[in-house]
Amino acid sequence: MSPGSHESSSLGRGRSLAVPAFSTDDGAPDEAVRALVGDAGRESAAVARALRGARLLTSVVAVADERDEDGSDASSHMAVVSMVNERGERGLLAFTGVDSLVAWNPVARPVPAAGRDVARAALDDGAMAVVIDVVGPSRRVLTGLDLLILADSLEAAAVAAVRQALAGLGAEGLVEVVVRDVREESLDVDVLVTLAVRSRSGRGDVNLAETAARAASVLAHRRDIQRLVPGGIGVTAV
Repeated sequence: MSPGSHESSSLGRGRSLAVPAFSTDDGAPDEAVRALVGDAGRESAAVARALRGARLLTSVVAVADERDEDGSDASSHMAVVSMVNERGERGLLAFTGVDSLVAWNPVARPVPAAGRDVARAALDDGAMAVVIDVVGPSRRVLTGLDLLILADSLEAAAVAAVRQALAGLGAEGLVEVVVRDVREESLDVDVLVTLAVRSRSGRGDVNLAETAARAASVLAHRRDIQRLVPGGIGVTAV
């Protein structure tokens, strides 16, 4: 999905986006969202987190299933459009506004959806990327870990798994380990581990900095945990 790749349009049937979200939306671009997409200095992971709840437009077009003898459509369905590069990698198209959608294809029908739902539809359909504003004004491709971050699929089991992985860091009950889902308050990580001494009397017996370093090391070596929390885990001591 690199900007210089040769691409062609293809049609896929992934997660249903047929029930419109943002029903009162007029299709005009949110300038803050557009600026975010076009900010070359912003890491794609941070862009993906910020776009989870943002309105994007997917593009759907009519595809003929059968044709009459005169060549007209006998039946058809609406399909979400993706693009394929020379390596056969597909990316689901999304747009920040009707203007950027029309610039790409004047006959495509816009369907508004939250960024996280666009990413989930892409993953369900086997796409490897979400390509935003493919012909501008600024093109952004979210793939790999960034696509998983945009999909925002953190489950309660993941938080529990982090808590279980750190179960031995309690320093004989002197340290409290709190694991929280912080997606609603942070653009840096999805899960935050907070370490605190349980009582003033035990403060002199605990080196919180060393305990936090051990916690970070444990999590860094747990590939299974990293797969469960692609948006990242932070560790802090208070």
